[in-house]
Amino acid sequence: MALTQQEYKALEDIVGPEYITQDPIIMESYCQVWGNKLQFGDKRHRPPAAVVLPGSVEEIQAIVKFCNRAGILFKPFARAFEYVATYLSNDRGILIELKRLNRILEIDPKNQHAVVEPFVPVYQLQDAASKLGFYVGKPGVGYSASCISLACCHQEMTISQLYTSGYGRNVLGCEWVLPTGDILHLGTANREGGWFTGDGPGFSLRGILRGRAGANGGHGIITKCSVKIYPWYAKAPSQYELKREPGEALSAAQLERVPENYWVDVITFPDTESMMKAAREIGQAEIACIVAPAYMNTGFHEEGNDEQWAKMQASPPDLAKFARMMPVIVNGHSPRELDYRRKAVMAAMEKWGGWLEPEWNTEKIKAQIFQYQIWSTGVHLRATGDFMLSTQGADGAVEMQLKYRPIEFEALRPFAEAGDNVHPSMGMSYRPMEHFSLGCSGGIAMGIDPWDPVSLAAARKYLDIVYDPNGPCRRFGYTNRGAMMQVEEIEHIHERWGPIYDHADKWLQKVRNMLDPNRVADWSAYIPPEYEKKAG
Repeated sequence: MALTQQEYKALEDIVGPEYITQDPIIMESYCQVWGNKLQFGDKRHRPPAAVVLPGSVEEIQAIVKFCNRAGILFKPFARAFEYVATYLSNDRGILIELKRLNRILEIDPKNQHAVVEPFVPVYQLQDAASKLGFYVGKPGVGYSASCISLACCHQEMTISQLYTSGYGRNVLGCEWVLPTGDILHLGTANREGGWFTGDGPGFSLRGILRGRAGANGGHGIITKCSVKIYPWYAKAPSQYELKREPGEALSAAQLERVPENYWVDVITFPDTESMMKAAREIGQAEIACIVAPAYMNTGFHEEGNDEQWAKMQASPPDLAKFARMMPVIVNGHSPRELDYRRKAVMAAMEKWGGWLEPEWNTEKIKAQIFQYQIWSTGVHLRATGDFMLSTQGADGAVEMQLKYRPIEFEALRPFAEAGDNVHPSMGMSYRPMEHFSLGCSGGIAMGIDPWDPVSLAAARKYLDIVYDPNGPCRRFGYTNRGAMMQVEEIEHIHERWGPIYDHADKWLQKVRNMLDPNRVADWSAYIPPEYEKKAG
């Protein structure tokens, strides 16, 4: 049921007539987003009943409190036009777009943190922080992502987490509008002395805030957040001139060389096991800022989708070789420190039988890898196709990954041999979790054509295999489309896997219902307040 005229007017009185809409054309723009076809079987999903754009925390509180009184569902989002961000679990729901809250409120060099609002993208903070000698980190999805979304709400599996951590560990404090409309401050947020620390050792409210993957807007709205920043030993990204050859696409522009105080090596190993054990040794020694096993994506794309597909077909990557190649990036505040760190990396390389292939260690390739792994290429998730991952959610020790990945490859093999997918493998990667203290997370990326019935059917069949707790992947099975991008009423991730993992879902439901007693925060990408009772 849509909003009544009185309800719309009440919301309009809060934000002003220019910051709320029910225009059908605008509503369609929020429900025709990336990923719909594979998820819902259609190019669109349920549109919101209205979109509101608050300009302050006071307006957000007023909106949320009104939703509680009127029984209206709400979901906040910032810089994420994908189905997880814009899908609502019923027709009587509004989207709260946070684009007016777009300020960097503070960068504190002494305590190495920054306070930001929800619509500040990583590239904006990165550019501002790097001019003061600090670095934010590179999220896998690219620099256009919201700092707060990554830190507090949605995944944050940073490529650079060997150096910059990840998974919410960069949250020092935040201002959190709960689903009731009340404000909760975490850490030293909004207190004398600044936002410089979290809420101390031991149990932490930051665990309720997000855990491994985040609530995707399902338990309130983060209006301010203090995030950690890390030393940066080069100029700001915007101060470098990017070069491209005549006739090359704009997206091919790149650095000419790796900046001083940074060094890139691309190491090849005789097999995956040697590569992974070398990666763990380098990571746990904390001598590198990035270790990227099997992650050879330089990220450079052609100008259009047709050109990119032709390039992929003409020169497909040697996936078997890439699976045992590892870019390593080290940094240092002085040439002496940089030299020491690189020598330590070379010692680990030699111990595990690795070598440097000249073809993959040219200045151009090194600069490409640095730009992709540390900064961004400016082109991410732009292609009109779709992709899915294998079970990236299977985090674990190096030994676990080495035993588990062959099972995934075997499950994928029939689809690749049949040619059902547009591109049977876009690459394999094992991203370290912290400095491998928590192991790593791996996944096989597959490109599909959502408009090809054969490709779409194959993708869904593969999803059925990895979603089945009794299938070949067993309890480690579920796929997440790239970043915990499930819709609970379709995949039932918590309901399927909760009993396997000590009924963790029951505790999460208790937390969710404690925070949202009136059930107005959209739960579609979080956890339902209760499971539907099965017939019979």
